[in-house]
Amino acid sequence: MYYFKHLIFVLYLYSWYSAFADESMVSYEIIDFEIPKPLTNQLGDPIKGKIIASSRKGNCLACHVIPEVDEMFHGTVGPSLKGVGSRYNINELRLRLVNPYILNPDSIMPAFYKVKGLEKVDKNFYGNPILNAQEIEDVISWLMTLKSE
Repeated sequence: MYYFKHLIFVLYLYSWYSAFADESMVSYEIIDFEIPKPLTNQLGDPIKGKIIASSRKGNCLACHVIPEVDEMFHGTVGPSLKGVGSRYNINELRLRLVNPYILNPDSIMPAFYKVKGLEKVDKNFYGNPILNAQEIEDVISWLMTLKSE
């Protein structure tokens, strides 16, 4: 009985924490494999987006070649980001960052704006997205500057 009461209490706390953690998440709608509406009312800042993508916060360099970033090592697991702003529109890029599993359930790219249904989440990130809504908008604004020549 003691175990059962503790289990119920832990489940109650977990459900309360999950609801509280999702409170800061902005809802969005996916239409035709795009998220057509920005996650914030503030325009994305491409300068901030480049900083996020180049830093450990976004960690894009771990998997992608980024032509504008002067780093010795770039990842090669994902496609190069050269010209990505010409290959996709901003709404397609928003979905790719928010939740790439919608497009490819086997993707190894993380869902940068998802908190539920994830496995092996570091305790420092549990209940929080990797990037907040404004950071998503900043990164996609920067990605849109990467046009093909």
